[in-house]
Amino acid sequence: MTVIVRAWLSFAAIGAGIIHLALVISSPLAIGIPLALFGIAELTWGVLILVKDRLVSPRLAHAGAVTPLLLWSLLTVTVTLLAAPQVASSLRFVPMGIAAIFELFIAGVLSVILRRQTETETEPSTPAAKPATAVKYLSAVIVAGVLVGALTTPALAATQAGAVAIEHGGTMGGMMTMNLPGMGH
Repeated sequence: MTVIVRAWLSFAAIGAGIIHLALVISSPLAIGIPLALFGIAELTWGVLILVKDRLVSPRLAHAGAVTPLLLWSLLTVTVTLLAAPQVASSLRFVPMGIAAIFELFIAGVLSVILRRQTETETEPSTPAAKPATAVKYLSAVIVAGVLVGALTTPALAATQAGAVAIEHGGTMGGMMTMNLPGMGH
């Protein structure tokens, strides 16, 4: 596994973690606590694999990437059968869908990595992959950052936290309209 793959996994985990934490605000306690735990775990795992320069607990991370998807699916089916949509109304589709995309990416990549690890344990050693060049690594990190940012931003805007956020681009509370010396007025 290359350093680029670890960086992409890290960015995806951080994106999913931020989305899950943003959903905690509007969720009932029974849903908010697991969301907070998943969000903290995803953020921690994403930062750890960047800092330690290796995958940390890939099997546990694989289970952690799939579990929120299963719980969201179970909750959706349950509230549909019980005709109680208000229970899951705090889990809006756009943020949960984008978090699910990140989690599916993490689960898929970790599945391939874990499969290769089990295959290499039974076969003779294979030569290690060449390390990525600095340009290739930086390009991959920039693409990952832009992609995760482009997906995470609308997801955060679709949460309750995003709905009550202060608008950006305003006049900074009127500071820009003050007649100060040297301000051109």
